Amino acid sequence: MSTAGLINRYVWFVTTIYIRGPITLEEIQHRFESRFGRGEELSERQFHRYTDAVEELFDIEIKYSRSQRGYVIADREGINNMGMRKWLIQTFSVSNILHESQDLKNRILLENVPSGQQHLTTIVDAMRESVALSMTYQSFWMDEPATFEVESYCVKLFEQRWYMLGKSEGYDDLRIYALDRIKALEPTERKFKLPKKFDAAKFFEDYYGIIISDDDYDVCPVALLVDAQQSNYLRTLPLHHSQVEVERNDKYSIFEYRLCPTFDFRQKLLSLGGSVEVLAPQDLVYQMKDEGYGIVVANMFPEMSYHEFKVYKK
Repeated sequence: MSTAGLINRYVWFVTTIYIRGPITLEEIQHRFESRFGRGEELSERQFHRYTDAVEELFDIEIKYSRSQRGYVIADREGINNMGMRKWLIQTFSVSNILHESQDLKNRILLENVPSGQQHLTTIVDAMRESVALSMTYQSFWMDEPATFEVESYCVKLFEQRWYMLGKSEGYDDLRIYALDRIKALEPTERKFKLPKKFDAAKFFEDYYGIIISDDDYDVCPVALLVDAQQSNYLRTLPLHHSQVEVERNDKYSIFEYRLCPTFDFRQKLLSLGGSVEVLAPQDLVYQMKDEGYGIVVANMFPEMSYHEFKVYKK
């Protein structure tokens, strides 16, 4: 069996216990046969090999609970704090649900994800081995694709697209590449050394998405006035991890952030239309208003101008 096929089974194994646990060995064996076809059996010996492999690969311990009479994830809460593992489990959980619901396939609609996932294995292998990649890349801003070497620092999934952060020849700064724009990709023999201080999560923590520079703004406090209905959505799906709701009433809420208001963040605000208005910083207020943005105050307080509202708030 291929490595990819074996890892797929390991992930199925841990997600099944994560969702169904506590679960007996017999039930796991039954579900294994249903998932991978008749003739595919999970022996008790193979079961224990799987538990060892899952702990080694994903640092997830599976144990038998006598009180619950079944197998469980030892530290279920810990998984929820592990970004990659949590995403992996959630993704394969959905996959398992879909596989077990073939009779409802016409009633389960999925969003189309652009191609590019086929490059993930090559990129991850290159990251593990610290080797540069030879990449042919078609930028949206160029008529023809270009081929060059890139050192892969990390990969990031954002809004249904995979991206690679890397250092390319001819550039001192790190750059973002969309995997669905890659035309060809293969490892080279050239080794590179990832900076010891590089932390992928920390690198992106001040940004909304995948745009990592802006000539107009640095990291700064951002305040948004949001109408009551849209505020409900932001509470359940924050725009950024720094989001704090500092004021709330029956008409609106005010949310504060600390980030760099990059182009993709501004585009997100524009997509929310008249339900959101920028209160700070002032430069961002003016820029968004120049683009025909900002009617929340006018809708909720027609007797006041925007500047009168700011004075009113003080």
